Amino acid sequence: MAKSKNHTNHNQTRKAHRNGIKRPQTKRSHSMKGVDRKFRKNALYALVGSRKARAEKKESSS
Repeated sequence: MAKSKNHTNHNQTRKAHRNGIKRPQTKRSHSMKGVDRKFRKNALYALVGSRKARAEKKESSS
């Protein structure tokens, strides 16, 4: 009795390229969904503070 075929890669690359192989889309910022309230509040305050610090640094360097 002949052996049965276990695997083949035939036609798979052609099928994949028909619609084009695309990179996964990157998210600009992580979702805060499911994160506890304290952490969200703190992250917001930290963001505001770092924006202020960057603005001050930019003004002093110019």
